Amino acid sequence: MKKKFFAWAAALAVASVTLLAGCGAKTGVMDTANANAASGGSSNLPVVTWKMGSTWGSGNVHYSVDRRFTQLVSRLTDGRFQITNYSEGELCSANELFDYVSNGTIQCGGDWGGYWSGKDTSFELLSTIMDDFSTMDYYTWIYQAGGLQCYQDQYGQYNIMYFPIMVNGSESGIRSVRPITSLDDMRSMKIRLGGVMAGRAAKKLGINITSIAASELYESLQRGVIDGGEFSGPMADDTLKLQEVAPYWCAPAWYQSAGVNGVMINMDAWNDLPQEYRDAIELAAETCTGEQVARYTYNDMVITNKMLQQDHVTVTHLNDEDFQTIRKTCRETYAEECEANPNFKKIYDSMMAYRQTANAYREWTGDYGFGYNYEDADVSGVGETTPNNYNFDSADAQSVIESAAAEESESK
Repeated sequence: MKKKFFAWAAALAVASVTLLAGCGAKTGVMDTANANAASGGSSNLPVVTWKMGSTWGSGNVHYSVDRRFTQLVSRLTDGRFQITNYSEGELCSANELFDYVSNGTIQCGGDWGGYWSGKDTSFELLSTIMDDFSTMDYYTWIYQAGGLQCYQDQYGQYNIMYFPIMVNGSESGIRSVRPITSLDDMRSMKIRLGGVMAGRAAKKLGINITSIAASELYESLQRGVIDGGEFSGPMADDTLKLQEVAPYWCAPAWYQSAGVNGVMINMDAWNDLPQEYRDAIELAAETCTGEQVARYTYNDMVITNKMLQQDHVTVTHLNDEDFQTIRKTCRETYAEECEANPNFKKIYDSMMAYRQTANAYREWTGDYGFGYNYEDADVSGVGETTPNNYNFDSADAQSVIESAAAEESESK
């Protein structure tokens, strides 16, 4: 990576690029004269201006990741490649974003692949998985075990280049108005659950699933339209204040054990970029992904403590028998889709090949893979309520909340 970066930096400083005068609006590339006039410099690289839509609203923590990506691109190109962020709804609705990028209406867009499952269910595997990968599994698979090529092959079928820009951990779980400790409890409720595969598994399990926009989740829980629902991890959930209307939290989130967001780039716009700018995008995406692993993990830790001790949320777990039923059902659901969809099978097989490589290492590292809790290691057993006995630092939580608020303000 260092070798690649220094080669790119040197190229940025001295490269001479032949420019296409008067390129169309879809690529955003300016001619040499306009580039120099706009930048006040004499670099042979062009000034490029792009638009980046998003599936996320301006107040959503995931939107801040889109903005971080574009900041890194600008920094790596000395400000000559500018990508302007637009939150969900400013350029198009979330469900229109894929087609806007694919057909070149805009150059790029920040997404979560599960939104495109209606086009091909394999997009869901590229954004989440049930009861399987962890944050580090996705991260390692993407950058070391062929995962990135899976993204680019799948999105490439739709005239899109793709790069992950964020890997986050398990979602919180089901936030509900009354406690959930069994599948029977869930079967008696109306629950908002995202993801086509999770929906199919839930149907097999007899759970009544409904679709509600994230922006309507708080009010739906408050008014009793639904009894429970999920959105994302603790930090993202806190931005919606779901704990105010759903004081119970059934963990872990079997329906989404980890997740990935990324940037879709129109292939024609990508091909029109100088190689130096393509390298900048790739490096910005990989840097952003690494940053967000630490950011999301730590902030989820802080907000978890806040929810338990300050917001007085009660965490429950399913009993072991029910959880094993869920695990078996998830595997069956994936096996059926592998039979039906070759694209899905290709990606799932790649993920399982990675898992085969990881299994022995994962087993022998034991508690030291991601650690264990002192003293409380055996307290939160299956079927028991997790005690609120963490050392809560309110100043730390407030810092996370204020940081998120500042990012929202800057995006407006």
